[in-house]
Amino acid sequence: MKKILLIGNYKYGHGGISGQMEILYKNLNSEGINCEIFNTSGNYVQRLLMFPKLIRMCKSYDVLHVHACSYLGFFPIVLSVLVNSFLNKNLILTYHGGDAGKFFAKYPGFVKYFLNKTDQNIVLSGFLEKEFHLYGLKYKVIPNVVENSFPFREKKELSPNYISVRSLYELYNIECIIKAFQLVVDVIPNAKLTILGDGPDKSRLESFVNAQKIANIHFVGRVRNEMIYNYLNQSDVFVSAPRIDNMPVSIIEAFNVGLLVISSRVGGVPYMVNDNVNGYLFKDNDYTELAEKMLKSVQNQDDSLAIIRAAKSEAAKYKWENIKNELLTIYGV
Repeated sequence: MKKILLIGNYKYGHGGISGQMEILYKNLNSEGINCEIFNTSGNYVQRLLMFPKLIRMCKSYDVLHVHACSYLGFFPIVLSVLVNSFLNKNLILTYHGGDAGKFFAKYPGFVKYFLNKTDQNIVLSGFLEKEFHLYGLKYKVIPNVVENSFPFREKKELSPNYISVRSLYELYNIECIIKAFQLVVDVIPNAKLTILGDGPDKSRLESFVNAQKIANIHFVGRVRNEMIYNYLNQSDVFVSAPRIDNMPVSIIEAFNVGLLVISSRVGGVPYMVNDNVNGYLFKDNDYTELAEKMLKSVQNQDDSLAIIRAAKSEAAKYKWENIKNELLTIYGV
């Protein structure tokens, strides 16, 4: 049986790339495949010392599956390609970069050199497929795996209980959600907004809410993955407003548990969310349109409940059972 090493910037218990590495680690081992994780996070000195360490470790593995993104997140692929030049293992890349278009355009030669050194590149949606095709790079579209560990809650009615589950960084534009909610609560005074996540924007966002005297917003902070369902289960509408994104797993998780999804129309999101079919989309940073969609979600109950049912079907595409055969074929298993 093949032995597979997952390589990437990894933080235990976090979402994003780390979450995908954890899910692959667990599922591959459950299939009887020996799989481990090599963490490339660290300062400059620590990263330089990773080269000999990774060379020694890779000798025991047949497949190197690196997970990387743009800018500093590109380091794992640089490290893996240089290490593999001594070993000639089967090198697979999953590219997660939502900002790939700008990154590729800024460093085209650099990007093409390293991405042409892999045996296969995996992209998560049609969004990145376009970028890889534009630069003549090989690729295969395989979406992220999303665990369906939380039960789907069938709703007979949606209440104006909104939730955001993104880190509090400027990239995720939580301020847009807050401004939209300010308009919503003027129409529905008992509406609630729960904000999960932490980050450098937290103090600024809390100050904005206090200055504007916006009622019924609750900042929870960072929540462990296993506790997130408790908050999702108390909510009805999932709201996301990123400026850039590729394939946010949080949207699929919301589909899975029975929330109505509203998201900005950016990056790979429209490949997941079909407006008015399995969710609602709004123009990037347009908090007025977002407020309209938030109100529509609870004012048009029949439409919203039908959208939630369609989203449940969409979520099935991202289960391990429906993805593993393509991935195992690439591994040569």
